Amino acid sequence: MKKYIWLVIFVFFSGCMSTQYNRATGQHERTLYSTEKEVRMGAKISKKIIKKYGLCEDEEVQKRVKGIGAKLAAVSDRDDLKYHFAVIDDEEVNALALPGGYVFVSSGLVEAADSDDEIAAVVAHEIGHVAAKHSMKQLQGEYLFTFLTALTMIGNSDRNVQSGSNFTYISLMMQYSREYEKEADKLSVRYLKRAGYDPNAALAMLDKLEAIDEKRPSRVYTYFKSHPPHDMRQALIRKEISGELYYDDYLDLISVYEEDR
Repeated sequence: MKKYIWLVIFVFFSGCMSTQYNRATGQHERTLYSTEKEVRMGAKISKKIIKKYGLCEDEEVQKRVKGIGAKLAAVSDRDDLKYHFAVIDDEEVNALALPGGYVFVSSGLVEAADSDDEIAAVVAHEIGHVAAKHSMKQLQGEYLFTFLTALTMIGNSDRNVQSGSNFTYISLMMQYSREYEKEADKLSVRYLKRAGYDPNAALAMLDKLEAIDEKRPSRVYTYFKSHPPHDMRQALIRKEISGELYYDDYLDLISVYEEDR
C-alpha cells in the first residue's frame, strides 16, 4: 500500500511542478507556482498588510525608501516581476517581503537607521528573499506537508503519529528558514555592492537590531527562532564582504555549531 501512495505522490507533483533556473541561488529549482500566480498572491496579502497597519503619511519617507528600493531592485537577480516598496505605520523595527516582490519597511525601522545605507541593507535582505523565492518554497513545503499528513492519517487513528509528523515538520521548516535567512544575507551584500551602497551598513544594522531585540521581553520557544544567531550572521556577512573568514569569526561559527548540536 505504501509504495502505491508514494507513486501517487511522485506522479502528482511531477506533473504539477516545472523546473526553472534561479539566478539568485544559481540552481535549477522545481516550482509549483508561476510568477503570475505569485504576484497575485503577493498583491492580495499586501492589501491586508496595509489595512492592518496603514501607510506612513510622511511622503518624504515613502519617497526615500522607494528610491532606495528601486536602486536595489534594478540590480536584483530576478527581473520577471515588478518590485513594490512601501513604509507601513508601525513603530516596531521590522521589515518583510511578500511573494511577488512586495516589500514593506516599518516607520520604526526608518527612524532607527542612521543612513540610507542602513535602510538599504534591510531592503536588500528582503529583496534577497524575493529573488531566491523563499516564501514560495516555504509555501510548497507546507503544501507538500499537508498532502503527506493526509495520506499518513488514512487508516491510522494514532494521534502520536500525527503529533510526531507535526513536530518533524516544524523543526525542518524552521531549519529551512535559518538557511533562507543566511542566503538572504549573502544576497543582500551582493545587491548592496552592485547598487553602490556600503555593505558594512548591514553589520551596523544587525547590531542595532540585536540591541533592540535584547530589550524586548523574553519569548518562549526560542529554539524556533527563524533567524540564525547574531554572531553567525555577522561572521557570514563579513566573509561575504571581504571574501575572507577571519579567526574570530571562525570561532563564532564553531561555537554556534556546537550549541546547535
